[in-house]
Amino acid sequence: FFELAEATPLAMRSVFSSVFSCCLLLAQGGAAALVGQPLSQGRAGRRSAVGMVTAAPELKDKQQSFDTSIAEVPKCPETVWNSENIDLAAVQSPSRVLPVEITAADVPEGMSQEEFFRARRPELLEQLTAGGAIWLRGFDLMKTKEGFASFYEQLELEPCQDPLASVGARAVVDKKSAMYEAVNKPSRAKFFVGMHAESTYKRTNRLGAFVCFKQAETGGEFLLLDGHKMLKDLDPAVLRRLYDKGVRFSNAELPFFDFLRTLPEPLQPLKEPLKGVFKAVAQVAVGAKIDMELELRWDENEEDGLRLLAFSPTQPPVNRHPVTGEPAWFCNVHSHSRYLRDGRDGKLVESSGASKLNVTNMFYGDLSEVSADDLKHIDEVTMKNLVYVPMEKGDVVLVDNYQVMHGRDVFTGERLHAVTWFQ
Repeated sequence: FFELAEATPLAMRSVFSSVFSCCLLLAQGGAAALVGQPLSQGRAGRRSAVGMVTAAPELKDKQQSFDTSIAEVPKCPETVWNSENIDLAAVQSPSRVLPVEITAADVPEGMSQEEFFRARRPELLEQLTAGGAIWLRGFDLMKTKEGFASFYEQLELEPCQDPLASVGARAVVDKKSAMYEAVNKPSRAKFFVGMHAESTYKRTNRLGAFVCFKQAETGGEFLLLDGHKMLKDLDPAVLRRLYDKGVRFSNAELPFFDFLRTLPEPLQPLKEPLKGVFKAVAQVAVGAKIDMELELRWDENEEDGLRLLAFSPTQPPVNRHPVTGEPAWFCNVHSHSRYLRDGRDGKLVESSGASKLNVTNMFYGDLSEVSADDLKHIDEVTMKNLVYVPMEKGDVVLVDNYQVMHGRDVFTGERLHAVTWFQ
């Protein structure tokens, strides 16, 4: 390889320089930008995970926002998969309305809000499992980071790290309370965050507590989706296809390799060997840096060029709840599907390099395409069942992550929401 490089003209050597640059990028951490949680953006507006991580508006320590490893907090638990032999035809939709609402007016006179939550702990946790989500409204306690931490301490909830902590996909708002940013960046305000569970194939938190420190000027509502109702309302044929075939997500792409398609004629024979080198280096980097099970595969077409896609293992779109055993829709297609995302946000002018890293998509388990008709149907059922939660300062929404999905509407102005995950 080195002899060939020395023998080629200067113009040819630039190709080899690109080769080594790509290898260095991957080996030194380029693969760390692979993200399992999708960005709800058009293709041109995407940024790398490194560029995405940003401090919440009230943070003073900017460097803190780039550090998502919290040594004092346990890792997110591994996903509990229990999806075998589900009788899809027997699924019943629960007679419940999301979310259960509890207000500050429910606190008895003479009792502090902390005492209220401590006394109501068993009842609240039972309501959360039965109802899927609880909206706590009008409480002063949770208007500060310290008060929010005290709130969940009264419920004896045990924080865990973000499922995507290994890739730094989300800014840390407060390490002490294991608090992460909840999609507040102005650059992402115009993009709808599709409905999803906070989950990767490998790790899933059981519960989440979303808190509002400042609502947006307009929009930005927190969104909920009942996985039980979703399962019941989907067309049986569509659901059966997804369940029988399983689904597979491409979680990100490495788009640095399109120059291999235009190698000078004398170097064309090197394309396939170089693809093997790049893939091997990238796979090692991914395995060493990222706490996800990812397989890299080449993809090439005229629109996207030559790129490496990072795929998680095949998984079921339906999963049983780890406590109740009830099956629920547990598939992040609404946020991951490129077809649905581009339909919502539009295709912007293409940009290059790292801005294309955070690109997601969903396929059947055999990597065949899910039809546009099926995706449209899933989107229609999702939007029909959406619940808009206009949170105000101090409001908290508790979510059971195995049965209720969440998202966020577009917004204007400054928005400051945060989340803590629990085991």
